[in-house]
Amino acid sequence: MEKRIGKESRRPTWVGLMLLLAVLCLRAGLWPAQPNPQNFNPVSFRLKNGLTVIVVEDSSLPVITAVMAYGVGSVNDPEGKDGLAYLMQNLMFQGSENVGPLQHLNYVQNVGGELNAATTFDKTFFYETVPSNQLGLVLWLEADRLHFLRVTEAILAREKENLVRNEDKRYLQEPFSRYFFLIDQILYPDFRYGHSLTGSAESIRSISLEDVLRFYRKYYVPNNAVLCLSGDLKLARARELVARYFETIPRGEEAEPYPQPEFIPSLSARDQVMVDPMVSSPALQFGIRLDNLRPEDGLVLRLMEQILVQGGTSRLVGRLVKKERLALFLNGGLEERGQFQSLKIFLLANTQVMVERARKVLADELNRLKTEMIPEREFIKAKNIYKFNYLNQITGNNLSRALALADLYLKEGRVPDVVGELSRLEKLTPYAILALARRQIREEKFCFLTILPRY
Repeated sequence: MEKRIGKESRRPTWVGLMLLLAVLCLRAGLWPAQPNPQNFNPVSFRLKNGLTVIVVEDSSLPVITAVMAYGVGSVNDPEGKDGLAYLMQNLMFQGSENVGPLQHLNYVQNVGGELNAATTFDKTFFYETVPSNQLGLVLWLEADRLHFLRVTEAILAREKENLVRNEDKRYLQEPFSRYFFLIDQILYPDFRYGHSLTGSAESIRSISLEDVLRFYRKYYVPNNAVLCLSGDLKLARARELVARYFETIPRGEEAEPYPQPEFIPSLSARDQVMVDPMVSSPALQFGIRLDNLRPEDGLVLRLMEQILVQGGTSRLVGRLVKKERLALFLNGGLEERGQFQSLKIFLLANTQVMVERARKVLADELNRLKTEMIPEREFIKAKNIYKFNYLNQITGNNLSRALALADLYLKEGRVPDVVGELSRLEKLTPYAILALARRQIREEKFCFLTILPRY
């Protein structure tokens, strides 16, 4: 979940202007539309305190993106304290020993930079894009709050109330969002895996200063973090600055492995009808948890996702939205939580009858993956789209590249093997999807939430 920090500026930043220039160059044919993966050469090294650093040199624009990523997310929330990881993300902007509350934003924005943060199931990201001569500034800022974060009772109380108030406002503005969390609880009937990222008002208010400090000392340590630098810099200079700002920060305790879930299935929860006076249109939320996945299944699942739900030519969008006009809107995709993945789909319709018909079509299309081989042309198209998106993410702009590198390193402890990934992609055949669907797609695993307005 991504949270915008601070007020949006009405003036384009220096970094924003440079990115706009890049887009114009692409359209004019003055910029390479598809970076060559052979030129993608990230270098990684580790400090004595365990901090992993990844550097990608790219002098195409005079900007640098720094991503500081920590191996902590909602899965690490203590029971009864759900929302702590998300709250911690906000508290990291509330001042440190040498930087006042929210001054981190001012430092970056005053040099024309942009910044943001995001928390997921198992990771937390902080990132800045600045002119290349400001690398030292962002490294100092990140090191200072890693080592010297300051949280007081007053700061904590204010941030807790802000979080509760914002969540209440979001539920009023986006009434369907509560059902996104409900489907998670059905798919993952275990506290650590199934609770809301942002927590409940009751749990947020129960978080104490000691809870925050204990969480910070445990997870916000160099050996539980990855720093990724991408842009107009030299490796030697990056090593020098990283050592200057981070090497004296002490190592923390070693991170624990993923907690093993204890799923308590409830068959009656897999098919529910909710009547909600806050919603204005009927909707359907679908989910299926994918268990016992093999290492090679990840790439096949991405192709299945592309064929089924991604883009205007996908099977579900084409049939439900365009052809049969049963849905006004449809969105969905895969989500990873540790060793599990889930496929979730949300759609809006005009009437309850249309929702019921859409539900049948959705189940038919999923079951069709088990009985019919994907046509070769459709499969090749899915592979080409995946390849384009993958290369665009890994070798595209500094931010997408740095986020992808940090995410993969925290997940698998390595930098991507682009050539190997593309080679594995080319070897896949339509049978791979058929075989995976036969193992994973079973109607007894389908979860449906039908949401109806109260007329």
